[in-house]
Amino acid sequence: MAVSRHAAAGRSAKVMKKHKKLSRSTRSTAGFSHGIKVKAGKQAAARPKKQSAGSSPFPGFQRPTAAEVHRLHTALARSFGERVPGKTRRPILDTVVGTILSQNTTNTNSHRAFRQLKKSYPSWDSVRTAAPRSVQAAIRCGGLAPKKTKWIQTILKTLHKERGKTSMEFLRKASKESVHEELERFQGIGKKTSAIINCFDCSNPDMAVDTHVYRYALQLGWAPTEKERARHNKAKGARPWPVVTRDNVYLHLDAHFPDALKYSMHLILTDTEGGLPVVCGARNMLRFDGKKVTVDGKPLK
Repeated sequence: MAVSRHAAAGRSAKVMKKHKKLSRSTRSTAGFSHGIKVKAGKQAAARPKKQSAGSSPFPGFQRPTAAEVHRLHTALARSFGERVPGKTRRPILDTVVGTILSQNTTNTNSHRAFRQLKKSYPSWDSVRTAAPRSVQAAIRCGGLAPKKTKWIQTILKTLHKERGKTSMEFLRKASKESVHEELERFQGIGKKTSAIINCFDCSNPDMAVDTHVYRYALQLGWAPTEKERARHNKAKGARPWPVVTRDNVYLHLDAHFPDALKYSMHLILTDTEGGLPVVCGARNMLRFDGKKVTVDGKPLK
């Protein structure tokens, strides 16, 4: 169905108005998902430029540099606030289930699905033993209810069978690699979810890459283009670069991002209620010249 230019302009104005309100609200402390707080970006300039010890699947591809990530974070934090961990952390299993519910939907819908699930069931044990149709009804607003219910209940049943209780708190002090290994054996949990658990719950810096981060990385030139990949792979003696996928971009960004910025950058780039996606959606183009951030050629306010 065709949309008039007046209607489209009206929607655009509403989005920008919402963005301005959110930008002002981030000047003070506020609550967000994963038990984090929002601060003004005053601390960004003092961030160390230490890089992760991880290995990129694209050896020789140097972008982004630690300094480049640092400058972008400083610029984005002026509009969206720097994100820092809250004083309390929720149970790891809450984050795991919440991240599964967030797949293929918005923050608003996934948060509502999580609240309804917790309201319907007093404990994860009760979710484990519940009829699948009942759990599906509770999380239906988040989409893919049958699939997500199966994944969640399989995790809960496996934990109870192996450990005698429905909990993942044993991961709290696990290494970054151990968290990936433990979680990714479950269907429905990939590198993104594991990285989120590492970063938000286990104090292991890990640059989780979702569809938003992946899109921005490609637009900013932080991953090889197909032409760059083909040219590199033709070079004599070069270690071949794999196809550019979200998982490979995760490995690359995790190796290049300064550990101290992974938490804040992930949330700024993925928050569909108060972060960059509010003004730079799937049809928009992000650019950064080292000082100024633009969306579709217009400076970010």
